[in-house]
Amino acid sequence: MIDEAALLAAGPRDKPYKLYPGNGLYLIVQPNGAKWWRYNVRRNGINTTLSLGAFPAVSMAEALAERGIIRTQARMGIHPAAARRAARKGATLGCAGAAFAISLSADGALSVTIGEQTLHMTRYQTEAVRAALLALR
Repeated sequence: MIDEAALLAAGPRDKPYKLYPGNGLYLIVQPNGAKWWRYNVRRNGINTTLSLGAFPAVSMAEALAERGIIRTQARMGIHPAAARRAARKGATLGCAGAAFAISLSADGALSVTIGEQTLHMTRYQTEAVRAALLALR
């Protein structure tokens, strides 16, 4: 397995090349020296490449953690790119005249407010609820 020092030392070449820390995660080094984390995920028979950010702004530990989250989402039938878009939006849903609101935070946590009570769920609990709801369709 490659360590962070080796990733920092990786220099540009004539063509882009990849360094593999493990389990499908890779760092692509561009000819201009830019380094980007990428992860290939296969969902419903379709391959998708997701960008996890630039190195060293996103450390190897952060990229590996994000890869784990994406793998969990894919296993649960959640499209990782759609989940990331919804999380970035901070999606909030509500119904006119109803006393409830649903909000999704940037880190993927879900909050459901009914009247004066609020239920807060972690990102993992939210993913489990979503998977259960999708299974009921």
